[in-house]
Amino acid sequence: MTVFVAEISGRGIVAFDAANEDEAMARLSDRALRRDLHVFQNQGRSLWDGVSEISLRGALPKEAETWHASRAMVGRSGEPGDHEDWRIFLVPVVDPSRFADDDDDDDDDDRGDGD
Repeated sequence: MTVFVAEISGRGIVAFDAANEDEAMARLSDRALRRDLHVFQNQGRSLWDGVSEISLRGALPKEAETWHASRAMVGRSGEPGDHEDWRIFLVPVVDPSRFADDDDDDDDDDRGDGD
């Protein structure tokens, strides 16, 4: 397996492994990955605007080392699950959809209406 990197606007965004370039290109077409790239944010902006080209390249040595270390850590954790499609983001990301489920009605209770 080779570690590949999806690059957007000249910046390596996500690293993953694939048997070859064709498989890596197929992984770039994955709807879940594209959704994450569109939804996840770095510094308040989406990782991908849904239009810009996502290019594929082999991982740089430091990127491959980061991917392998992350993958090894998950393997040692003993967590159940399928780690075959392991990928890591090479930039810090925030998933704003995680906060969309918060109950906004709770804010109304904190206004101090004099009850």
